[in-house]
Amino acid sequence: MTRDIPEIRLGSVLLTLLEPVEGNAKELNRWYERDHFYAGCMLGENFFSGRRWVATRALKNLRFPQHTPITADIGEGSFLASYWIVDGRYEEALQWSIAQVHQLHAQRRMDPPRDNISSGFYRFEFGAFRDKDGVPAELALEHPFSGLGLSFIDLHTAPGNGATQGDHCAGLTAALQTSLRDSDCAMSLCLAPQPLPEAVPAYVPRVADEVMARRRLLLHFFDAPPQQCWQSFTDSLSAQLLAHGIADIVYAAPFIPTIPGTDTYVDEI
Repeated sequence: MTRDIPEIRLGSVLLTLLEPVEGNAKELNRWYERDHFYAGCMLGENFFSGRRWVATRALKNLRFPQHTPITADIGEGSFLASYWIVDGRYEEALQWSIAQVHQLHAQRRMDPPRDNISSGFYRFEFGAFRDKDGVPAELALEHPFSGLGLSFIDLHTAPGNGATQGDHCAGLTAALQTSLRDSDCAMSLCLAPQPLPEAVPAYVPRVADEVMARRRLLLHFFDAPPQQCWQSFTDSLSAQLLAHGIADIVYAAPFIPTIPGTDTYVDEI
């Protein structure tokens, strides 16, 4: 019997940004890492990598711009979970995830009080890399990077409205490659948001179709702690996006990895 075993290539990403209700950070951290990280995603056969991240108060002070369409309060969103999905298996992963979260609700395993700041599936479009033979995108969550940066950008022109998919990929790639050169950022991945089905729980924020068409998410992986390199890298990226006339950064936030099995950083958010 021949089994359909897919090639391990990054195809899609699931990201969830959460804020604990005040006084509940430790409970949320333990529930997520000891149950939901696995039961909510990693048990799914099409999820092949995952990692959790945290933003301390010091890191939140590096976020910009102050007013953003992503959240009413830029200081919210302390815990981030990231998951990699095998290429070509997005629909199966999506349907499994929806059924699984409803089952977990029925089992009363979704209880810790929290605010869902941003959750969504994204299609991997392309990656820009600093090093000729560096860490591939598929291993980004396994490699011990010191930090992760999120940059939500709004393209000036949506693909299909006077610009092609290739146009925005080429322009963004050029901007990113210049910013990566001689920096502490090893790679930047470009992701396109995907529409959420109606079956996804109502507490998950939705984005209008016209906004989604122009929005992209950039994930930046850093060798050095973000406190040391975030400002210089994002200054360079902002300048490059402006010079190429491609997009505006509408939300930028750095994170560091959680330390599994501990409550490290919980008192610092």
